[in-house]
Amino acid sequence: MEFEIHTLEALAHYTRGGVTIFFIFWNILLRRYRKRSRMMRLLYVTSLLISVCYVKDVLFTFEAIKYSDYLNSLSGIVDIVYVPVLAAFFLETVRPGVVSNRQMAAAILVQASFVPVYILWPTEGVELLASLVSYSISATTVVCVTIFAVRYRKLMFANYSYTDNIDVVWVLISCYAYFITHVLYSLSFNDTTWLSEILFNVTGMIIWTVMFKLAQRHKVLKMFLVSDNTTEDTLPDMNGDQAFNDDAVQEEYNMFEKDDENKNEMARNERDRVIASRLRRVMVEEEMYLLPKLSIVDLAVQLGTNKTYLSDYLNNRLNVTFHDYVNKYRIERACYIIDNLPADSRRTILDLSTSCGFNSISSFNRHFVKIKGISPKEYLVNHFEKIESSC
Repeated sequence: MEFEIHTLEALAHYTRGGVTIFFIFWNILLRRYRKRSRMMRLLYVTSLLISVCYVKDVLFTFEAIKYSDYLNSLSGIVDIVYVPVLAAFFLETVRPGVVSNRQMAAAILVQASFVPVYILWPTEGVELLASLVSYSISATTVVCVTIFAVRYRKLMFANYSYTDNIDVVWVLISCYAYFITHVLYSLSFNDTTWLSEILFNVTGMIIWTVMFKLAQRHKVLKMFLVSDNTTEDTLPDMNGDQAFNDDAVQEEYNMFEKDDENKNEMARNERDRVIASRLRRVMVEEEMYLLPKLSIVDLAVQLGTNKTYLSDYLNNRLNVTFHDYVNKYRIERACYIIDNLPADSRRTILDLSTSCGFNSISSFNRHFVKIKGISPKEYLVNHFEKIESSC
């Protein structure tokens, strides 16, 4: 039994050292990404602060302070100073600009103020209050991230035909996972065992690895910036190369734009009629849906209108999001290609997904199942079985 305890203690120290090296490594790696966006700067600062926290704990290897309750409690208060920065990172990812530097600095100052207070007045009350502030920030962050993520995804589906590297589901999952482990560990801090220490270290490295990797690939969508002064209803440049130069259609648009100012339903119907005719031409004849990163703004420009009118037509006339509308065309094209494949065809799912405008196989599979009820692989197998049975 004593051997097992010493083994677990040694393993706990090894994993603790591994976590320290882990954060130092990622901190060095993230340094070159910090100028990409505010989101990455916040992640870099968070990793820097956590690295400092772990390096600090090396002092507890000395026997003189190893079992000091006072220093252990002080260390725990210092460790949660980075929580406001991490909270700002999560919020910045799902709602860019929602937390200002001043607000974040104020939250950090409040959390950090408990360090000198505990040094001067080392009581359990100060330690408890510091933890409660940290829990409050964590709980508020989880709630806000959930609300903002839902809104973000709604806007994303209404404006983009793809989700690769712009979706924020990973942020939501990471936020839940991190704060749950953070709260559970802090609650059991005084009663922690070597085994729980090992589990916390290993779990932490897994969560942070996922966060670091996905954050590097994530692209912040400018349209979601809180400080962005541009309006979503901005009209496209009608003189652009992509816009239609049809004088008759332009006259129709000019007519219903004037009427729309007066909330004339007849003008709206006429506007939708023009959009419908042009939309079919663009999607069926010109196959614009094959553009992997097609956005509603791109399509609106091609139609010679703006995204507000197009979005209104799709949402209220067709009862469909832009995302689902475009991907339905892509899936139908995939089915058409499969239905016309010869028996000796060696075409792969990857090739099919790329030729139909998808950025990834996972996205292609997900939408295929959603629309057709089966996977593209099953659809492909069924096609070849039909060919064999007809021979």
